[in-house]
Amino acid sequence: MAYGLAVAPVLVPHRFCARGCPYCAGNGSALPELHLPTAEDVRAAVARARARQVERGRSEGAVELAFFGGDFWQLPRAPRTALLDAAEGEVRCGRVVSFRLTLSPQAVLRAPLAEFRARGVAAVELPIHSLDSSVLKSLGMKRGPRLGLEAVGRLHRAQMRSIVHISPGLPSSCHRSALVTVEGLVRVRPTAARVLPALALSDTRLGELFEAGRWQPMTLGHGIATCKHVVRRLREKGIEVVRVGLQPGFDLAESPEVYAGPYHPDLRAMVEAEIMRERATRALTSVFSFGTRAFSVVVHPRDEGNLRGPNNCNIHSLVSQFRLDQIHVLALADQPRGSLRIFPGKLRPSELPRLPRKKRHSKAS
Repeated sequence: MAYGLAVAPVLVPHRFCARGCPYCAGNGSALPELHLPTAEDVRAAVARARARQVERGRSEGAVELAFFGGDFWQLPRAPRTALLDAAEGEVRCGRVVSFRLTLSPQAVLRAPLAEFRARGVAAVELPIHSLDSSVLKSLGMKRGPRLGLEAVGRLHRAQMRSIVHISPGLPSSCHRSALVTVEGLVRVRPTAARVLPALALSDTRLGELFEAGRWQPMTLGHGIATCKHVVRRLREKGIEVVRVGLQPGFDLAESPEVYAGPYHPDLRAMVEAEIMRERATRALTSVFSFGTRAFSVVVHPRDEGNLRGPNNCNIHSLVSQFRLDQIHVLALADQPRGSLRIFPGKLRPSELPRLPRKKRHSKAS
């Protein structure tokens, strides 16, 4: 993954996707007039991203152009070619280092990836959604689960990064189907993943199913519980999770209304807090002894918020669960991200044992 790059987003409408896309309009939706992105939109997005980089004191060239939203390959040929030409021009002029496309699995297996790579495409956003055949069938998709896995393989053979989209909570799905999906994906090792629990949105197939009473989205609590297991499993296999939670106004060109589902503007923080709470619970259980009234927990500074949880709820929960007087949080930069250490008593940083050198520089799983 090209970490550290600023992204210049260009949104493609969800109206030309392969059959069964959950975010395309259903048959009964009245479609507003579409605005397809143009070459000028591409240049404007890149200019905005480069300006943000300058404001932050970073290199102007550390930008990647990204076409998000609908299936790029399904666009009419003329606007698709114009967008590719404009994106390639931004690469050749050095204003961006590369660009990425959103392609369905069917498109990945048909599109000229070698040509795309020569033009400057370095990565593909791949909406797999699910590897459960009953889920795909309920959406009206003609493809089977294997096609998504084959698409990841073809991208890697073309030396492109693959960012898969997983959508727990789709019609006919369950917690188990989400786990089956992630197990299938970790075997083909995509570069990264977006975990986007399904939402009932206006002017989409999912919104129509919800309004007709044919599908009930997950609650926020269920969404957090499922995403927690998916995120943890991806990380165990070294697959970066680049996003948790769909943001309709940012991710979709149509900016639809959310009818129902596990929507929260900071769903990722809630999932990360739950993962860290469980990790702290296991660690406290392993060192707890009766009579100990306080513990010190060491985390990386960027993990302190996850350990505390919203409104310090994790700390309150752990204090209550273990009947403690206090949990003292120490945020230290040498603690690996995503990990923690726990010691009895309220300790100062100088009183902590030093980490072995290799642990200080290792990545947390």
